[in-house]
Amino acid sequence: MLSKKSILLLLVTASLVFSNLLWAHNPEFSSIIISKTENGQIVLQLNSSLTAFQQEVNFIHGEGAYKSPEEFQDLVLQLFKSRFSIILNNKDTPQFKNPKVILGHQTKIVTELIGLPLKTKSIELRNEIFYDLYNSQSAVIFSLNEFPKTKYTLNKENLNTINVSLEDGKWIDNNSKSTKKSLTYLPFVLTFIIGGLLFFLIKK
Repeated sequence: MLSKKSILLLLVTASLVFSNLLWAHNPEFSSIIISKTENGQIVLQLNSSLTAFQQEVNFIHGEGAYKSPEEFQDLVLQLFKSRFSIILNNKDTPQFKNPKVILGHQTKIVTELIGLPLKTKSIELRNEIFYDLYNSQSAVIFSLNEFPKTKYTLNKENLNTINVSLEDGKWIDNNSKSTKKSLTYLPFVLTFIIGGLLFFLIKK
């Protein structure tokens, strides 16, 4: 009979396998992971289904735009270079060194990031590679010591962009702050509109 520890291990393994299968075949979902290797290299890995990349390439360039895996990889890299960006501290733009496309059911773009500042106080990351796909969303995970530990999600609501800054030792989501500010001014805007309508009705 299996012990509780063995059962828990089986459940965790099954969950990971199911999760990988889901991400590998669902074109709506992608993930972006930035981490450090044992050699000290900062590596960015963007994962999604092969179907997602194919649909976006076909949408932009049309069916039959590529005739070999190499041509397809080149088109995917063009997408990456034109639709993906990172800005640190409002001014520093790390370079993508030797970006590669690894084909498979789960297709990956892997590249080394160079030129990162010694200290990071703000991060603006944009991913519009799958912009034309319905309901596309990307999970962003920073696996670096000085970076946020929170998982962020990019979607059309936040313009496929995260904008976070370090304040008093805590990472603040500036997109959420902007939304809160907009909601703060909403009562004043509504009051102004209602007042204008009443004035118009009384005058009429």
